[in-house]
Amino acid sequence: MEAAQATAITVTDYATALSRAVRAVGGAVVEGEVQRPKTTGSGMLCFDLTDGDSKLACKVFRSQAGGLDHQPRHGDLVQARVERPDFWTVAGKLDLIVTDIRLAGEGELLRRRSELLARLRAEGLCDPDRRRPLPDFPRAVGVIAGRSSDGMSDVVRALQDRFPPVYVVACPALVQGRSAPRDIIDALAHMQEHPLVDVVVIARGGGSVQDLVAFDDERLCRAIFACGLPVVTAVGHTDNTPVCNHVAHAAFTPSRSAELVVPSLAEVRQQIQLARQPLDAVPQRIDRLGERLVAARAALGDGGTALARRGADVAEQGRRLAVGISRQLADHQRDYGHAVVRLARESAAATLRRLAREELEVRRAGDLVGERVARRLQDAERDLRHATTVIEARDFRSRGYVLVADAEGAPIPSVAQLSPGSRVRLRFRDGQARAVVNDIEEDEPQ
Repeated sequence: MEAAQATAITVTDYATALSRAVRAVGGAVVEGEVQRPKTTGSGMLCFDLTDGDSKLACKVFRSQAGGLDHQPRHGDLVQARVERPDFWTVAGKLDLIVTDIRLAGEGELLRRRSELLARLRAEGLCDPDRRRPLPDFPRAVGVIAGRSSDGMSDVVRALQDRFPPVYVVACPALVQGRSAPRDIIDALAHMQEHPLVDVVVIARGGGSVQDLVAFDDERLCRAIFACGLPVVTAVGHTDNTPVCNHVAHAAFTPSRSAELVVPSLAEVRQQIQLARQPLDAVPQRIDRLGERLVAARAALGDGGTALARRGADVAEQGRRLAVGISRQLADHQRDYGHAVVRLARESAAATLRRLAREELEVRRAGDLVGERVARRLQDAERDLRHATTVIEARDFRSRGYVLVADAEGAPIPSVAQLSPGSRVRLRFRDGQARAVVNDIEEDEPQ
């Protein structure tokens, strides 16, 4: 007992030694089942990790909780990246400091994929009849794939090989990782705002279930279903089909996606050539029918029997020819009518935009003309005021002088023209008066 007292240390010293020893264990990737995950008021994520025999307490600091590859739920089989073990000396508690969490094993990912697929099917999101129809001749094809990826180049090349005049609008996006679903959803929104894109292709090469987990995201699947444009997914392969392939028009390879969204130029030319052949043969068939009609007329001497029979043959062939031509014309009208309507709609829209621009220019020109006229009227009014002022200044009558005239109205410039008793008119600024001269005084010469 005395030896024990001589070597005793404090609890804190011993706890500190334990803490140093625990830290020396270092980090690791630990696989186990998540139990009782919860987020504290300070934003820290806490949970237990167990393999059935042992259990370890784990915590993720607030600064890293939002950036985890996977948000753990109770019962998840995960791989936790442990930075270090931490012994909290105040409470004597051991915790693993975790910096990242991801699902462990393809089995768990496939189970989640199956659950999501069953839920979406129950809501009708996987019903092929609810998918938006693919256009026969799209004005532009939007392609969402990884930047500078093989998936992007393969889809564009397949589209151009199948239909060289195709107009492709590329929108790069992340196709793997935690941020990939949100990035693809944003790209879909941009495609819907493009005025020419009629169909969207989402492409990503093959990979493991873990590589394609972004395309099993429920938010992305619902965004594809709600997209205002038909969506074709070329993601993965036939042996690894993500959930998004069930809510869109699925194409498992880039070449297959091109077959779904654009026509084959070679097939279009072949169909046009086949359609022309019966039409080219119409003149020859009409000539033959004419010859047979002439022969029928020559057979009138037979009592009309041969003529009636041949006339019936001619009528039947004419009916068949008319039916065939009508069907061909109907096919052409159905195949190319939509393209003509679309081109007319685009032309009308362009014309309306041009008219709007010209109307704006006319309004602007009208505003300029109005401003010029107003300025000229102001200048004329100012000049008129100036002229009136000058005239009034030069009118001596406004300063008290009068104009003297004889009875006839002629001006009298000198008193020499007057004599006592002369009648004169005095013109003032605002009227005139009549007067009689009583006396005359001449100024002395100077």
